[in-house]
Amino acid sequence: MNSSGGVGRTTSALCLSVAFSEYGKKVLMVDCDPQGALTFTLGKENSHRNVYDIYSGRARALGMLQQTSERVDLIASSPKLYAVGGSERVKKSEILFDALNKFEYDIIVVDSASGLSELNRTVLAAADEIIIPTRLDLLSVRGALHIAKASEQYRGKVRAVLPTMVDVRSKHGNEMLAELTAKFGKILIQPGIPKSPLFLDAVVAGQSLLSYKKASEVAARYREITYDLL
Repeated sequence: MNSSGGVGRTTSALCLSVAFSEYGKKVLMVDCDPQGALTFTLGKENSHRNVYDIYSGRARALGMLQQTSERVDLIASSPKLYAVGGSERVKKSEILFDALNKFEYDIIVVDSASGLSELNRTVLAAADEIIIPTRLDLLSVRGALHIAKASEQYRGKVRAVLPTMVDVRSKHGNEMLAELTAKFGKILIQPGIPKSPLFLDAVVAGQSLLSYKKASEVAARYREITYDLL
């Protein structure tokens, strides 16, 4: 989660989830982003049962849990999520936590939208651990710090801060990395995830990067990070 956009939230959520599955974990992904990038990537855009059922009070496992080609299960997104916290008030912040707590998985990964909307606050309330992906630019780092501060109101702890799209030649990027190191210390994952054209190629192919280019440097880096998170 990050309050800024374009930081690699969905990509990292999917790659980490697939890696968890490769390590033998039973994994559920939940797409709580109304834009549904994760749902689109996994080819489940036309799902009649989706995460909106949780917020509308119709949460039942039957039909909502979907198998994917990536060896992880999915609860798909819905454009109706745009109304959550707007015209449709959230009855209680624990609504997502209460629903997901009934599912039997080793690991549940929730992909969120940017910002600190009422919808995203239900994601924070549901989280045992929070991973904050961030690009190494001023606005993204500001967004990471914003989420870390907001998480203090909830039971979940920030488990890791993950730099993405890292360009080691960037002076500004290295300055931002130093700022993150001073703030987060050991939970900052270094050197992070390098910039790569493979991410876009994988999306076009409708796959996670770990499935699209299994032997790539970026895929190996996600597997290393996942192993450390286990």
